[in-house]
Amino acid sequence: MHGISSGQLYTWRKQFRSGELTGFVPVLVAPGPTALQAPELPADPARPAPEPAVTSPIEVELPTGVKLRVPSDVGEAALRRIFAALS
Repeated sequence: MHGISSGQLYTWRKQFRSGELTGFVPVLVAPGPTALQAPELPADPARPAPEPAVTSPIEVELPTGVKLRVPSDVGEAALRRIFAALS
């Protein structure tokens, strides 16, 4: 929970109830630094552009004979939902 362990939270609650912790101070969250875009470099005619990465699909054949082909970068949760719908 926001980087605070349950033990720490319990301790703060206990201290607040006993009067050891008298209160909290207001906190302002400043916006984080913005990411800078790298400048576009001119293409070097002597060096060919890199080829886009090719991913092979994953193919699964279910016991029912249904063949399922999904991209190799499919998320685990999405794949579980697909299998659940087919079973």
